[in-house]
Amino acid sequence: MNKESNRELDKLVDQLVRQANMSQWCKALLGRLKDDFYLSNMTFMIEQDNEIMAVASCVENTFQYYSPALRLDDYNGVPLGAIQFARDNGQFVRTYVNRPYKAIWYDDNGDWCQLVLPIVMHERPVGYIYAETNKPEYFEARIQEVEQFFAVIASDVSARVLLKELDSQHQCRQTAEAELADRNKSLKQYLKLLKNLHELTLVLSKVDTNDELFKAAVMLGREKLDIDRMAVFLIDFEKNEMRGTYGTDPEGQLVCRRSFCSAVPDHPLVNEALSRKDHVVVKENAPLYYGTQQVGTGWNAMIAMWNGDRCIGWIAADNLLNRQPITEHDKQILKLFGASLAQQIVIRQQNEELRQLNSELEGRVARRTQELMSTNAALETANKKLALWSMQDGLTQVSNRRFFEESYREAWLEALEGSTSLGVIMLDIDHFKAFNDYYGHLQGDQCLKQIAHMLKIITDKTDGAVLSRFGGEEFVCILPRCSQQQLQALANKMVTGARKLKLTHEKSAYGVVTLTAGGCCMVPSKSSPTDSTYKDMDKTAQQVVQPAVLHGTESSVLINKADMALYQAKKGGRNQAYIVDAKSCLHEL
Repeated sequence: MNKESNRELDKLVDQLVRQANMSQWCKALLGRLKDDFYLSNMTFMIEQDNEIMAVASCVENTFQYYSPALRLDDYNGVPLGAIQFARDNGQFVRTYVNRPYKAIWYDDNGDWCQLVLPIVMHERPVGYIYAETNKPEYFEARIQEVEQFFAVIASDVSARVLLKELDSQHQCRQTAEAELADRNKSLKQYLKLLKNLHELTLVLSKVDTNDELFKAAVMLGREKLDIDRMAVFLIDFEKNEMRGTYGTDPEGQLVCRRSFCSAVPDHPLVNEALSRKDHVVVKENAPLYYGTQQVGTGWNAMIAMWNGDRCIGWIAADNLLNRQPITEHDKQILKLFGASLAQQIVIRQQNEELRQLNSELEGRVARRTQELMSTNAALETANKKLALWSMQDGLTQVSNRRFFEESYREAWLEALEGSTSLGVIMLDIDHFKAFNDYYGHLQGDQCLKQIAHMLKIITDKTDGAVLSRFGGEEFVCILPRCSQQQLQALANKMVTGARKLKLTHEKSAYGVVTLTAGGCCMVPSKSSPTDSTYKDMDKTAQQVVQPAVLHGTESSVLINKADMALYQAKKGGRNQAYIVDAKSCLHEL
């Protein structure tokens, strides 16, 4: 090195020595490295308790000092592999890349060089500088100056690390006293935010369109929940596309971002948020964007919004404007807000679809008055389908228990009025819990579907038979105007049908999935005042006594007897049908 370089080095060292505290020292160090060697995106790290800790950074002309120092896993600002290599080998590390480490989008301005520069004292690293430059040739030309400079300041770094540790201990004692007061203050603020969230949710529930919903969510989220800057994005995985709704510009103004459309970024923050439900992902010291343009550095938070197991979008928030740290209460509020907004989005989407459908129907009526009758007929059919769906079990596609109760009440009253017989068969899949535990719930669902399909085929071929899922692995069949022999034959056919499916069941003694059935048939007696008077009541009175009709003296006995027969069939070894004698059934009334 020449005399001029030595003088510059002495001036720089003298400037550092005269700094009063660690923060000013770090700022002076990073500032001179930036100006003298054209370095950017710098991080100063130290060895503390046998771990590398981030102390300060200078990114995009923004200096930040971290007290206490940050673990590198929490810092998210340096390539850990390169840092570890420099630590293990005690030498400079250079890596040539096509973009800065924390950038999401590629840089078209040329190559970048990532540098890890260890500061070594007595052959042991005491600190590190991570930096990036798009002028690597300038740095390479002055590498000896950098090495000599780091050798000179190594002892100063070591001494300041010790002072920083002492200062940190002193600060810990001071902050411990303030934490209790801060905690009480934080809890009060959290309760206030919860109240505001409740009020905000009520407001959102009253808006009509998705556009109004997104606009109000961003505006009120910032106003009521103290979110510094936020935006709501929707996602379409089939198109690998993210679309904007409303957001906040770098000046803090509410802006419409419907025109923003981009591929879903392949970025750790995005990937983690979209893979975890009810979890707020936060990255500190992250690049902050407006669209695809970086506008600053700070913490960046995301919470995905879900419709069941399908991700429909996310809320993004950061601290570009107020520069305040994010708290655990902030994360909790953001998580609750994300769940609330997701629910409102789903509701509004459904309402929007219904409104569009109604609008189309109204337009058709206005344009084609001559098709009024056919349109009304179509609507009536649709209503019947909706009513049918409400009576249908979602998994097995057979009738549900509600439909069974309606059908059973009608069948009972019809048999009572006509003095005809009524039969009930209760069916149970044998050892279904063991099947579920061994094969898993998905296979359990498939088993239920196949059994239900088989039973449906059999009952569809039986005049008057009504099949329903009674609950869990239980099914029930109503058969009007039947004899005990007919009921026994139908039950046998169902049990045999299950065996013929040959659904493997290693936890069953039979090796396959089997059914057990129990049933009873009887002729309802008109002596029951509950049943005889039911049809003469008005609708209001019927609603009052409806449970009594279903579970009245005789009607409940028929179901109970069928259930007892099912129990006897199970007790007898399962995989069989047992029908109770009708006379014995009536004898016990």
